[in-house]
Amino acid sequence: MFVSFRVPPAGATRALLGILAVTLCFWALPAADAGAEGLPGYAGSDSCRACHPEIYAQWRLTPHARMLVDAVRDPFTVQANDFGNIPFGTEDILYSVGSHWIQKYLTKVDGVLYQLPKYWNISERRWEPYSIWNWMEQPYNVHCDGCHAVGFDAKTESFFEPGVGCESCHGPGQKHVDTGGRLSEIVNPANLDADRAMMICMACHTDGMDKATDTYPFPVGFVPGKDLRDYFSEFFMPKPKSKSWYWGTMDLKERVRMWYFFQSKYYSTARACEVCGFDRGAASVNERYMTPSEYCGTCHKYRNENFLQHSGHRPNKVGCRDCHVPEMAVPGETYSIHDHKFNFDQPRPACTVCHAPEDVQGKGDQCGYHTPEFHLKRMPYPREMTMTEACVFCHNETLKEARDEGWAREVMPRLVDRFVVD
Repeated sequence: MFVSFRVPPAGATRALLGILAVTLCFWALPAADAGAEGLPGYAGSDSCRACHPEIYAQWRLTPHARMLVDAVRDPFTVQANDFGNIPFGTEDILYSVGSHWIQKYLTKVDGVLYQLPKYWNISERRWEPYSIWNWMEQPYNVHCDGCHAVGFDAKTESFFEPGVGCESCHGPGQKHVDTGGRLSEIVNPANLDADRAMMICMACHTDGMDKATDTYPFPVGFVPGKDLRDYFSEFFMPKPKSKSWYWGTMDLKERVRMWYFFQSKYYSTARACEVCGFDRGAASVNERYMTPSEYCGTCHKYRNENFLQHSGHRPNKVGCRDCHVPEMAVPGETYSIHDHKFNFDQPRPACTVCHAPEDVQGKGDQCGYHTPEFHLKRMPYPREMTMTEACVFCHNETLKEARDEGWAREVMPRLVDRFVVD
C-alpha cells in the first residue's frame, strides 16, 4: 500500500520537509513481511520460554529485548506522544529502535528499512533531529540489522527475529528445540574459554567490517562459539591516535581494549554508537559520568524524580543499588546478564590487558582504578537481597527486630510518612 508523510503545519522548515516527504511515497509492507526470512536454523526467543521461563522473563526486561520491536504488532512500543509538528505519524512507523535513552523509528521505502528523520529523546520527552536531508543514505538493513536482530541473512538482507534475542548469545537453536533440549545443539557462553565468550559481546560492541564482503559494519556469518577474527576485519578507528580514543596494533588484544573502553562508557552521558553517531542523544555536549542512581533514573523516571518519597532516604545518602541489589548468576562470581537489576560495574581487568608487564611489575595484577574512565569496582553482595535484608543491611542496629518481609512492607511506608532515614 502507499503511505506518504503527513504535511506538517506552517513553518518554513516543516513545510519544506513535508514537500520533500510527499514526493517519496512509501511501499509500507505489513510487519509480518519484515523479519520473516533470515537465516535458517533459528527457533526464536519465544521457543525458549517453555523450558527456561525465569531466564526468559528476566531477558524480557532488558534493553536487549527491546532493541528492535515490531511496532505494528506492538504499537505500545512507541514512546513518542507528540506528533503534531512531525513530518510523519504513527502509521508510518514499522519498528521502534531502543527504549532506554532515545527511541528511533523505522519505515520502509521500496522494501528497505530506513530510520525516519527525527528521534524521540526519552529522558527529555522531546523530539531531536536525526538527519533531515540524508536520512535515506544509511539503510538500516545494511548498517544495523546484524546486531539489532537475530539471524541476519546478507543475501536477502533480512532477519529472522527483531531485537537481541536468546540466539544472539547462544547461537541458532532450532536443533536444540527439535531434540528436546540436547545441550550439544546449543552454545552456552559459560562453557567457552574467556576469549571466545568475550567475542560474543565484542561482535556487536566493537568496530570493524565483515570480512566476507567488506560491506557491513558487523561480522556477517559469525555465531557464538566461533572465532571472531575469521569474520571481522581489524577494527577501524574514527579518530586515529586521538587522546580521547585508543590506538595500537588493531589485533584481538586491541579489540579487547576497545571492549573495555566501551564498558567504561556505560555511565557516560555522551556515549555514542560509532556507526550511526547517536546513542544517548545530541542533548549532552559535555561528557560527564552519571551516578548509578541517575542511570537507573533514565528508565525509572517517576521514582527518580520522587526519590525521597519512594525510598525514604535523601539521594545524597543512599542510592538505588543500596536496596536493589544485583542478582548473581553464580554466587560470588558474576552478575546475571538476563536481569535488568544488575549494575554495569564489572570485575576489574588485569592491568596487563592494556599495559606491558614490565610497566606494572611489582604493582600486582590489579593495581588500582582508572578514574573516571573506568567504573569497575566489584559489588560485594553474593545474591539479590530480600526487602528485609536490604533494610537490615544498613540498619542492623535500629531495625534489628525485623524478621520477615511482611514487617518491612508494613513499616517502610510508615517510616517514609513520618521521617526521612539518613
